[in-house]
Amino acid sequence: MVVVVIILLLACLGGIFALKRMHAQLCTYRKSDKMKTVFIKGISREVRTHLHSVTGLAEIIARDDLYLSKTEKRTISSQIKYNTGLISTLLDEVSVFSDDNREGHKLLDERFSPNILAQRCIEANRSMLQEGVRISFRRELSDSFFVSADCHIVELVMNKLVFCACKFTQKGEVVVGCRCGDPAHLLTFYVEDTGVGIPEDRKGSLFSWFDNPDDVTEDTEFDLSISQRLAAKVGGFLRQDVMYTKGTRMEFVLPVR
Repeated sequence: MVVVVIILLLACLGGIFALKRMHAQLCTYRKSDKMKTVFIKGISREVRTHLHSVTGLAEIIARDDLYLSKTEKRTISSQIKYNTGLISTLLDEVSVFSDDNREGHKLLDERFSPNILAQRCIEANRSMLQEGVRISFRRELSDSFFVSADCHIVELVMNKLVFCACKFTQKGEVVVGCRCGDPAHLLTFYVEDTGVGIPEDRKGSLFSWFDNPDDVTEDTEFDLSISQRLAAKVGGFLRQDVMYTKGTRMEFVLPVR
């Protein structure tokens, strides 16, 4: 009789542990599903933004009453190619973050000018500026200075930072720049603005909000969290310059190769 009772107790304990494991797995699956939902929502928003730019440029070209010089046509063509390229990159990132096996995106090794990349990001997001807000490039490096990295991912990170700065700066200016200082092997892109700044209670978990999808209530939270993960893929990281008090200054630090 005692043996039977012991066997039943062990069976009950085994059942309890099994239920706990199932509950933990269910919570993990639910969290993963929420994370993917937030991610897809954010990607869809960004794709629509770039498609809107392409549509606007296409409408300009189609106007019969508008004369465009060869230079203007080349500029519009370049912008269309640029935006469609970003859309392609965004779709590629869907596979990176949705891949359960984490094989992900194969990194490319491309040489590019940080100055030119930063200025492209400015032009790509100029239409997002609030009325009266200025955006400019601060030149600290020579245009002949080149680095090697996966240019598309670097540009995607920078575009997210510039996009957020333009979106949330109601007056004043947005300044984009890059420098290579101390230590000399690190390149730092930065985006500073005169916006409302980051709330004090959010600064401690600024780049980890996406790890808790229930806490993601604003697009900016999504953008910063995803940007940090993208930056890590190319060996870099994001940080906020807490010494900057005019608004927000975000920095993207990248190893120089």
